[in-house]
Amino acid sequence: MVDPCPDDLEQWWLAVEQGRLELGDESSGVEPVQAEPWRFTDGALVGELERTQRELSRLQGRWLALLAEAERREATLRVAGLPTPSWLTERNTHGARAARDEVRLAVRLDAQPVIANALETARLSLEQARVITGGLDRLPEELDAGQREAVAAHLVELGREFGPYGLARLVNRAVEVIAPHVGEDADRRAVERAEKIQQRTRYLTWRHDPDDGGVLLSGKLPAVAGERLVGVLRALGAKARKSAALAGEELSRGQGHADALTQLADHYSGCGRPPRLGADRPRIVVRIDYDTLRGRLGTATLLNTGSAISAHQARVLACDAGILPAVMDGRSVPLDVGREKRLFGSHLRALLIARDQGCAFPGCDRQPAECDAHHRTPWHAGGVTSLDNGVLVCGFHHHLVEPDPSRPPGTQWMIRMDARGHPEFGAPEGRGASPGRRRWRQHHRYRT
Repeated sequence: MVDPCPDDLEQWWLAVEQGRLELGDESSGVEPVQAEPWRFTDGALVGELERTQRELSRLQGRWLALLAEAERREATLRVAGLPTPSWLTERNTHGARAARDEVRLAVRLDAQPVIANALETARLSLEQARVITGGLDRLPEELDAGQREAVAAHLVELGREFGPYGLARLVNRAVEVIAPHVGEDADRRAVERAEKIQQRTRYLTWRHDPDDGGVLLSGKLPAVAGERLVGVLRALGAKARKSAALAGEELSRGQGHADALTQLADHYSGCGRPPRLGADRPRIVVRIDYDTLRGRLGTATLLNTGSAISAHQARVLACDAGILPAVMDGRSVPLDVGREKRLFGSHLRALLIARDQGCAFPGCDRQPAECDAHHRTPWHAGGVTSLDNGVLVCGFHHHLVEPDPSRPPGTQWMIRMDARGHPEFGAPEGRGASPGRRRWRQHHRYRT
């Protein structure tokens, strides 16, 4: 098929707008999806947007169905030696957090066939399907499977009239329609159920802005706890704005609240003994050249994230922080603490953080505080506690790569160091490689 010639184009679009020709009609000799966007009239462009959005919903539904099946079978683990989320990140299409969230959504949709079918048939958008799936998870426990399916079908129908926000609020009304006996005491039960849900679904996450390295926070607190925090942030934020005004600066309300949250963290860190996380207390690890620290122009690096900070900011941190002199491959800090120590001490762990900067497994985004120091050659097999024999891995990947003496070596992961001293991970033989050979992978942070 070919595009219509310019002389016929106006008449062709006019036929589309008047309803005498459907988009995609074979009789037109044109596939509208191939037409360049600028060629559409306003009416035809809106129609093409609607058609493409429906097709996008179908593709997203199909993708999530395939992803759920792959997760159920552990297909990517069998074929490529990687769990489904890690397989997504290894293909460079997803960040680690997005991969985990997408697989989790696929599994939840797979358990709700009414919603999954509505997405695949373009009766719901992905966002609507996500909201309804979450709402179904919050239904009263006394509803049986048939009633739950009826609620799901009712919400799918409501998707023609309501967007994601409206659907989220209509879950309880759907229960009243499908199961009136459950909704007799709806107000009280809804409040009690909401409080339980708030407690169960509370969370706080953070990620680093890829544009400038800043930290982006996202979370949810129960209503009472949230109001308590909001009250403190408002009070401290207002005080920060007044202080800035006295100094001739202007802070927005949002900036004042951000400074207030930072102030809370600083206050807690300075109160007595700081809390511990894993094998270490929470700390900011900064690498900076000694001459730069003393005043030479340059920058420093936050080893937890790899983000660059100014030398000035590093010197501010150094005013109230311990400084660990480290000469790589030198004698300031021992690189090998010998067989008499099984655990990685604070100095050696600091060097692991400086080298690995977090979980070293390809595609993982876990930070150093969330990682274990793993012996490449196990302690029980004669491995020493040293920088060369150690590697940082998160708890999940630690279980994945920990050697099992009862299994043949070829069926297990291996870890080696490249010429620059950075870890590489070899999948079990035959996974993603020819029989008897390993496919070696390395985290992108060591390749960029």
